[in-house]
Amino acid sequence: MGAGFKVELTELDALVRELHRSQEEMRSALNALRDTGPKTTGSKELDNACDEFHDSWDDAIKKIADGTQIIEDKLKQTRDTYRDAEAAIRDGFGGKGGAK
Repeated sequence: MGAGFKVELTELDALVRELHRSQEEMRSALNALRDTGPKTTGSKELDNACDEFHDSWDDAIKKIADGTQIIEDKLKQTRDTYRDAEAAIRDGFGGKGGAK
């Protein structure tokens, strides 16, 4: 590894959590919009607009959420690889983090 290259595992963990939260929010918003319709707003025009919006964005939001899930999974693999490499190097020097 070159000089100055450092991986912060806690930052990777935070990014994984943020990606997971964002895809949950996208799916939740889509579900809430689906549940808004002729039976809930009381306005036929608004109900139709909600239905049209849902229909036009349903596939796109699903694709974004699915893509976010793929990124999250790959980031977890990357984080775990760095964590394993760090542990192997530490163990290779005969310690669990302390100097000998």
